[in-house]
Amino acid sequence: MQPDTPHDHRVQVRYKPFGPSVVVFGGLLVMGGGGALGFGLDNAGGFGFMLAGAIFVALGTLQLIKPYSVFDPATGELRIIDPFGFKDRIYGAPAGEHLYTHGRDIIRVLPNGAHVTVRTGPGRKADFARVIAQLPPYRL
Repeated sequence: MQPDTPHDHRVQVRYKPFGPSVVVFGGLLVMGGGGALGFGLDNAGGFGFMLAGAIFVALGTLQLIKPYSVFDPATGELRIIDPFGFKDRIYGAPAGEHLYTHGRDIIRVLPNGAHVTVRTGPGRKADFARVIAQLPPYRL
């Protein structure tokens, strides 16, 4: 019998499925049009459209596979994940900020006292509700 693996306490927020699906479908349309232009009409410009369509398909697929953000309540870190993995945005305690909630919004209070709302639009509301439940309310 194997020992139980420790439960991951981080909360993952997935993308809403509509946006990435539109990006994949649009990329497939662009690739199809580029293929028709490149091979059917013998125009070399169509290969650029095929390359652009492949990039869109890859972007949409990565958005469907990877989470939009990950919240770690132990450290107070909210990490917005870049789909290509080059540069994640980090909010919360590691950046010297505090995270609070105000209704359904997540508020970043910067070290200078200014507050900025975190963009939560691409993420699923049910997943962000679990993040909001773990943050303290913001007192005006």
